[in-house]
Amino acid sequence: MDEEHVKGALRSLWKYNFTPDVGPWREANKGGRWYAMPGEGGLIMCTWPRGDKKDAQGKAPDWAYGYFNECMNGFEYQVAGHMIWEGMVEEGLAVAGAVHDRYHASRRNPWNEVECGDHYARSMASYGVFLAACGFEYHGPIGHIGFAPRVTPEDFRAAFTTAEGWGTFSQKIEGGKLKAEVAVKWGKLRLRILSLALPDNAKPAKLTVTIAGKTIRATDRQDAGRVVVTLATDVTLKAGRSLGIVMA
Repeated sequence: MDEEHVKGALRSLWKYNFTPDVGPWREANKGGRWYAMPGEGGLIMCTWPRGDKKDAQGKAPDWAYGYFNECMNGFEYQVAGHMIWEGMVEEGLAVAGAVHDRYHASRRNPWNEVECGDHYARSMASYGVFLAACGFEYHGPIGHIGFAPRVTPEDFRAAFTTAEGWGTFSQKIEGGKLKAEVAVKWGKLRLRILSLALPDNAKPAKLTVTIAGKTIRATDRQDAGRVVVTLATDVTLKAGRSLGIVMA
């Protein structure tokens, strides 16, 4: 889809649908289920900023209420993740944070983000927000993994999961130098290609790739703020092993 149309839709959702207090909206539009109470923030499913919520007879149709007045966690998380992927990091984190605040342990059960029912599966879309914050990419068949952290890229560490294992990715950026590590904690990871986001002030640099302190052969290419590292041969990282990259 057209990039600017997509980003424009996300900006409109932020402008017209997100509110730090749903109380005034719900007071004026009483239909639907109250997943967010007065004083709580959230992303309203659908609003009519131009005031055109009427049918040809001048009446508000039944479908205009119900779901559309609600804050539904699964959809909120989807929008939050999409915002972060498109560079609206602060906005995306605010949307996800509003859900977390509603389900703070002082208010409700933080392990049961109710939507259409208790322990409703769609709230698992929250994992998409995590992936967006990590800028995570994975393609098992070709051995590709990638990261482009949207949050504190200068000192970042997070978990990752793949088809056959899981572990942690970490990176530090200082003075234009990038140092990253992929560490497998359980299972295994077949790896041939690693993609990373470059620091803003990065310049063409020397690449060093190591496994257990031993340098291995690899090539790299830089394109649009990213570096793609291709290992000379496939490697399989098992639990307790890690791959390190330094660009300096």
